[in-house]
Amino acid sequence: MGNGGWQGMILSEKTSRFELRFPLVVIDFEATALTLESYPIEVGLATSEAPEARIEVWSTLIAPDASWQLSAQWDPDAERIHGISRWQLRAGAAATAIMDRLNALAGHASTVWCDGGQYDAHWLATLSVVANIEPKFFLRDLRVIFDADPDFEQRYRDILDRSKAPHRAGLDAERICAALIGAR
Repeated sequence: MGNGGWQGMILSEKTSRFELRFPLVVIDFEATALTLESYPIEVGLATSEAPEARIEVWSTLIAPDASWQLSAQWDPDAERIHGISRWQLRAGAAATAIMDRLNALAGHASTVWCDGGQYDAHWLATLSVVANIEPKFFLRDLRVIFDADPDFEQRYRDILDRSKAPHRAGLDAERICAALIGAR
């Protein structure tokens, strides 16, 4: 990948002041396990064009690539959390179609926020490599915001705590997006 692998996909520089900018785009993944050897199995994207705009959500299951060793990286605890079984992945989209869609939906924003840091970057890179399509955006971990503005983090966490939802990529991306907007 031209961005230096997953590490080049997260902009982690410190900022002295945080200002939420729109369009606001948030990505979330579900995976076979919470390790840097795991594979993405679902991706969700939430987009808000303005603070008062409706949050648009897109998500899809990910069809495993033939090169992925799902059996070696399938964590039953992860499956209990997200509720996605291996057989459900047969209905998933191919990496190429997913990367095309992510670029179409998020490429205009240049920055896409995530709450999983290196894990989300790893899963995006995994998709990108299999599809042979680079993202047209950079991931930026929410930790950058929280480090710059601890009060914002507290407001965000308070909102997120009140909006429990099933642990699925689209719903999680939407919850994160709504909490970011509400905390500003």
